[in-house]
Amino acid sequence: MTLRIDPQRFLDTVLPVVRQCAAASRVFYGEVTDVGKKADRSLTGEHAQQASSVLTVLDAAFQELILGAVHARFPGIRCIAEERTPMRRAFAGNESDYVVILDPIDGTLHFQRGDAPYHVCVGLAHRGRMVAAAIARPNEDKLFTAIRGQGAWLQRGRRPARRLRLPRSPRTNRAFISTKARPFQAPARSRLEPHEAPIGAALVLTQLAEGTLAAYLTRQVEIYDVGPPSLIAEEAGAICFLADGREPNYDRRRKFPYYMAAATTDLKEFLLQVRRDGLQGKGT
Repeated sequence: MTLRIDPQRFLDTVLPVVRQCAAASRVFYGEVTDVGKKADRSLTGEHAQQASSVLTVLDAAFQELILGAVHARFPGIRCIAEERTPMRRAFAGNESDYVVILDPIDGTLHFQRGDAPYHVCVGLAHRGRMVAAAIARPNEDKLFTAIRGQGAWLQRGRRPARRLRLPRSPRTNRAFISTKARPFQAPARSRLEPHEAPIGAALVLTQLAEGTLAAYLTRQVEIYDVGPPSLIAEEAGAICFLADGREPNYDRRRKFPYYMAAATTDLKEFLLQVRRDGLQGKGT
């Protein structure tokens, strides 16, 4: 039987380390060497493959620091993390209803270039549902946190944290439809203004929570990319869903063939229709 983990206790464990990683990363923003890794050729689009091949020494270092803190407090949980590091292997063989999900630097390409926001992302899932998340956007000194059922919060610098709540009607019609999902950009233009840069699931989902984006559609996205920031978006009032309209499950490492998020229920239905139209070649 898996012992219950208090989501607040999890956040109390990871937040000091996330803050330290965020502070350290700002020193190297745009000034860190890409040591490289094998590109993910399953991704469609040269830009997406290029982004998948970027790796800095800080990706591994941040992952080791965060997972070290988690393992010291919660050694029996499972782990889904992007990079292959010794601490990730420390969780191997665990059987638990809880899993820590981590992307040490989401948007590594932008971090290496110093040309757009990047994020440090960690979260806790229980039986496939995200229950806690901490996301740092270091270059803007922003920290997003959420516990399921307790809202999403944004703290900038040392200012008091404020709760994120989406309005009933979106303040924008901007949407992120990735390079991997270009066939769906044209049918979306009847209602939305799609763009595909800068990249990063954490950037898109936290911007959705902030109300500066209204919708998101992508393909072939990993659980560690969307898991933690999805809770920030949902607790602010957005909806995250798959191609069949169901809620994503974050229990095992996998790629979601389609992943979407919307600020309102009617935009959810619109995105599902956009996907159907895109598959049929309408609007292209």
